[in-house]
Amino acid sequence: SPSDGQKEAGNYRKGHVKVHGLDISIENPRGSWRHGGPEWARWKSKLNHHYGYIRKTEGGDGDHVDVYLGPHLKAPHVFVVDQHHLNGAKGFDEHKCFIGFGSKEQARQAYHRAFSDGKGKDRIGHIETMTVDGFKDWLANGNTTQPVRGHSAKRFATGCAIDDDEQHIAEGGAPAFD
Repeated sequence: SPSDGQKEAGNYRKGHVKVHGLDISIENPRGSWRHGGPEWARWKSKLNHHYGYIRKTEGGDGDHVDVYLGPHLKAPHVFVVDQHHLNGAKGFDEHKCFIGFGSKEQARQAYHRAFSDGKGKDRIGHIETMTVDGFKDWLANGNTTQPVRGHSAKRFATGCAIDDDEQHIAEGGAPAFD
């Protein structure tokens, strides 16, 4: 349970895995509680999936691009959500990416369940479906600080091998911690 200061600085223990060659830090393992917000509007949510970020990326909020890891790590698609600002404010906030989900609907349901206050349906915007290679291309060459809606990612066949960390997570294990 890192303090708010540790969360802000990012200097607390995290899990690290490689999924489809992407270097991912796990801030909250599946089953943990994620919480934050100012004192007058604290929120708390139990996570059904590993949650973290893709290292060496920049998202719309100035931090790394956020990611949820689902149970189907060999799935050939990544689903990228354009998330709206909190409290129903219209406009792009940041992306939430879903790797290891079998369908857009499965990713949408995981997104909704990630909000214990039920506001996931108010915050979800467009969901872009990309191949794993198209997603990597978007991370490397696209504008990850702007909405992905209308993005024309190259649609490649994946052909990505699953590594031992991915297999361990797919079998229900926790990510390796540093």
